[in-house]
Amino acid sequence: MKYTENETISQKQLFSQASVSMLGLSLMAVPEFMRFSLKTMIFGLVLTGLFFWVQSIYFVRICPCYARLCTSFGNWVGKLFGFIYVSYLWFSQVVLLCLIADLANYYFIERIDKSWLILLTGIVCAIGMYQNVEKRGRIGEIILPVILFFILFMLFFAFRDFSFEEIIRESRRKMTLRELAEAFYKIVCLFLPVYFFPFILNQTKRNTSAKKSMNGSICLNLGILLLALFLLLGLLGREGYMHKKYPMIDLMSGVNLSGDFFQRSDLFWSGSLLFCLFYLCGSIFFYQHELLKRCRLERGTWIVYASVVLFSVFAGKLGFSFETYRTLVRYGYGIVFPVLILAAGIWYKRKKMGRREQIHEENTDK
Repeated sequence: MKYTENETISQKQLFSQASVSMLGLSLMAVPEFMRFSLKTMIFGLVLTGLFFWVQSIYFVRICPCYARLCTSFGNWVGKLFGFIYVSYLWFSQVVLLCLIADLANYYFIERIDKSWLILLTGIVCAIGMYQNVEKRGRIGEIILPVILFFILFMLFFAFRDFSFEEIIRESRRKMTLRELAEAFYKIVCLFLPVYFFPFILNQTKRNTSAKKSMNGSICLNLGILLLALFLLLGLLGREGYMHKKYPMIDLMSGVNLSGDFFQRSDLFWSGSLLFCLFYLCGSIFFYQHELLKRCRLERGTWIVYASVVLFSVFAGKLGFSFETYRTLVRYGYGIVFPVLILAAGIWYKRKKMGRREQIHEENTDK
């Protein structure tokens, strides 16, 4: 499937888009890893980086079959593939809309019903749903340096009161193989959006070497996640952040810039995180629309969009929570996505071998 110039992105834009999308997700997921020791998290993050490095080579090789799902896998199988991916995006959108509304209501816009915030966010994200991928890539390319500056700037000032006593105490904790395996799997589940790279690589210039951009964005997020955990231990200690809902934002709310010339310096931090989550939500809407097009179900885009927003408004009343979403990911999509990728690779290899045999037979007959 060939794309026009404005439907493709450069490797730098791919790196920027992926980094901005996953930055907020990484830092908001800190509570997921609170009970693990620092040693376990270090090894878990390194293993995750190596795992996705191997996966990136595989993604590049099989990305051609993700250009048109129904043509590659057949009508019904292609639509089934698309439905599984779209369903993951659907649940992720619900969680993100609720999270964005919660953060905006708590830190920025008080005394307003969260339902209105969800509706407003959904409308704004839907407006960019039909824009081309190049525009999204350019936005990511422009905003990434700004976001990184604010995040690293705030982390630097937070390190002024850092204490190594808790770190030394943490280093004495033993690491078990079971704990390491659990931490590794949870980190992989956190970065599950990486399994959408085969779709994006089809719209990336020189996609055969685009794995560097993918690995770079993953390593950047893994490094910042480790830095955040290291900072929380050194400043608050394990008991100090174990029961906090948003520990990094609570930590940054106590950081004051030199001279106290700006009393609400935590707005830099929470604003950066909120923008990253907002950008991720918009990207999910965009790529959900792209997936539906590749499954020949483009007419259902607005039905999916409306159901996401409406379900998000009533999510709490309907019994859907963050724990429900985590369970779906760990016991569902975290297992299904690697199997789907493996199945797609096997099918693609067999199809290529079949074509070679057919060409060889035709040449032999001549």
